[in-house]
Amino acid sequence: MSETPLPQILSAMQSADAPDETSTTGEFRARRRSSTADLRPVSAFAPGHGTGTHGSGSGSNHERSRNSEPPASAVAPSADDLRFATALRSSGIASELTDAELARALARADTQLHGRAAPAARRLDILAAYYAAENDALAAQRRQATDRWFLFHATDGLTAAQLLARLLDVVPELQGTELERVGGHDGTLVVRAGDDVCALEDEREEEPPTPSSSGEARASTISVCDLVRAINVLLDRRSVRARLVGLIGDGGREAYVGLPSVTSAIVLSSADYLAVADAEALLDLTGW
Repeated sequence: MSETPLPQILSAMQSADAPDETSTTGEFRARRRSSTADLRPVSAFAPGHGTGTHGSGSGSNHERSRNSEPPASAVAPSADDLRFATALRSSGIASELTDAELARALARADTQLHGRAAPAARRLDILAAYYAAENDALAAQRRQATDRWFLFHATDGLTAAQLLARLLDVVPELQGTELERVGGHDGTLVVRAGDDVCALEDEREEEPPTPSSSGEARASTISVCDLVRAINVLLDRRSVRARLVGLIGDGGREAYVGLPSVTSAIVLSSADYLAVADAEALLDLTGW
């Protein structure tokens, strides 16, 4: 982990403080990471919403067995894989990603080239396999709920409302939140949670006129990261300290996890695992 970025980010974070209505269904687009600070939602969400228990029954025995020794089909983690897993655990997520579980995740990952795969794609494959928990429904649900894991594929073809519904599954504090357009057809698109609202960056494109639209219909396009940023704003207004944080994507996928504090974000940012490594952009998107 580098020594220089840490104090810079910590210093910036310590100085920060943080209608007519119609439903809108804009298509979402995955955004690639740019060399500068792009507007990625780099927030973190508090664990603690896991499901299931760690009792002394057969379920716990199965967990102990799965996390003890890797099977013969497991793939030996590289030094980079081990650093990634260590950084995740240090930030307060992926607590079950032991060396043995990491080897299992690598064996189950979609990436077939293993060590030759692009680093970002490899890391996403590891996490996707880890949160799938070898098709153990209870373990998968517990891991995903505890870490607020969310993975978006650009090919999913989700509408704005559908994607918001999926995001709300990992943010139970904001259940009932809706998309609305304030000020008529051409008004501002917002995310509303009760009396709290947050405007979205609504990129609208002109469409050819049709008999039914008389040239007035326009398509809305909203980025996933901007919707996550709005959710982070609403979490802050509900006095929830945690935020959603975006990990570096691979051009076709965007992954978000929940971190409980600025300190947790610093761990991943210093290791260059976050989609936004710039302190100012990180603070803007998290609201910390």
